[in-house]
Amino acid sequence: MKSRLTRSFKKRRAVSQIIGSLLALGIVTSIGSVLLFNGMKQINAFSYDLSFYDNAKNESFREDLIFEHIRFDPSSKKISLYIANTGTVESTITSISVVKLDTQNLVVDRADVNYTVHIENSNLLDVTANISTPNWNDPTYLNSDYTISIVTSHGNFFSTIARPFNT
Repeated sequence: MKSRLTRSFKKRRAVSQIIGSLLALGIVTSIGSVLLFNGMKQINAFSYDLSFYDNAKNESFREDLIFEHIRFDPSSKKISLYIANTGTVESTITSISVVKLDTQNLVVDRADVNYTVHIENSNLLDVTANISTPNWNDPTYLNSDYTISIVTSHGNFFSTIARPFNT
């Protein structure tokens, strides 16, 4: 019986485990690389198409303005706005409005502004309020909060609340 068993093992021919593993690895990597490169090609084509879709809307997402400082001039009706552009595109301010919060009176309404704030820059913007007194020291205007709003050419809206002389 022993001789029969040894003979049957010798006649069998098989692929060794190492060669079988290398063969399987080669098949998997070739199919996987085809799928990977095809997927990358499709993703790049989609990104390329998106870049043409709505460039103005893409730029509006990258726009960001902050109010660095707001100064109510005590001797006049002037408000000085220090505005910084922290976004990645230039911003053009198209309108400015200032509303007195307790009475909802529109103190400043300038829709004719065409003022550009460059990237990583801080600019001074002076506006004159439409108030009945000659200056901000009047108690009617002194102890109130004001909402200052800016609209840009990209359609974004930036707003803050300020009070004269931090009273």
